[in-house]
Amino acid sequence: MNAVLLLNGITGFHVDTLPEVDPLQFKRLSYSLANYSNGKILSFEEPHASQNFYKTELGLHNENIFILLNSSYPFVAFASSVQYLEIEFIDHSLSNIVCVFNDEFRVLSAIETNQKLELDERTLTLFIKNRLNEAELCQIFHWKPKTVGDVIFNFWD
Repeated sequence: MNAVLLLNGITGFHVDTLPEVDPLQFKRLSYSLANYSNGKILSFEEPHASQNFYKTELGLHNENIFILLNSSYPFVAFASSVQYLEIEFIDHSLSNIVCVFNDEFRVLSAIETNQKLELDERTLTLFIKNRLNEAELCQIFHWKPKTVGDVIFNFWD
């Protein structure tokens, strides 16, 4: 877990142009996971002014789960609940087969997404390795996210 996840522009706040993910690949992945699990796509949502990620709600026989994709980097996470400013990140058995359908996505584990984010208010820095730009750090100190996942998948505007 030494890989730096908080990359420049991952929050959607940037100085220069951001890399972009391919929404069609994410839709294909979502449908592949639905077919594989005999589930169905209940909704698909694109990023918008106050959400920096794609979101698919997948209905399975005994539960609904969410598949999230950061809008700038090919980071995917699974969640049991997605509400404004509150995402419950989980590990799901489907995460193990994402690479079968698309090896360009990196699935983030619940341990990675739920890692506590410690802020140093005095120096306006984070106690975690990152490559965030100044605009992103300003947003973090404004919104005060609690976890790494809250930074990667955020509702900031």
